[in-house]
Amino acid sequence: MNLVSGLSEQLRHSRPVEVLERSLEKNRLAHAILLHSDSLKALSEVALAIAKSLLSLSSQTKDHPDLFALRPTGRGRQIKIEDTRTLIRSIHHSPNKADRKVAIIYEADRMNTAAANAFLKTLEEPPPDTTVLLLSTRPYSLLATIRSRCFNFRLPINSDSLDDSRWLIWLNDYVRWLERLVLNPRKGSEVALVVVILYGLV
Repeated sequence: MNLVSGLSEQLRHSRPVEVLERSLEKNRLAHAILLHSDSLKALSEVALAIAKSLLSLSSQTKDHPDLFALRPTGRGRQIKIEDTRTLIRSIHHSPNKADRKVAIIYEADRMNTAAANAFLKTLEEPPPDTTVLLLSTRPYSLLATIRSRCFNFRLPINSDSLDDSRWLIWLNDYVRWLERLVLNPRKGSEVALVVVILYGLV
């Protein structure tokens, strides 16, 4: 299956995707790949396209028995050791249906310390016929030892677009309000407030 066929136009012609596609064609894809970008949506899109290609699927990958996903959970939105161990056990089994297995770790930078250390051992001794895709918008929050054991690809995608008209209207009103405050501050405390609000907006 062609990797780029299921991707958006913006992703299709990016250099990292071209490299990944050539690696897939030559059957030389690394066992662990760190995909990072400003956009989780773009990362998910590329990861699922890779999974479909590796598992030889033409439709949804959601319920495929050889595709495993790990996501942050709980109030703190962390990837915990218990969930990480479950994933590690799963990918050490033989494939159920395809010739190989694929694991996608969403927001991999949210692994807590115990989870990251447990996963590092898996990267050092990877299970056969398995590709692990780590997705992150904050790759330098990952352990350096994890990053060094993955092939790193940065997708040159801007943050998810703001296409909700209500959000854009609110943003324009907010900017105009800030401009009025900046132009006509009445006292020192208002100037300080404007600086804090501007920082928050940025």
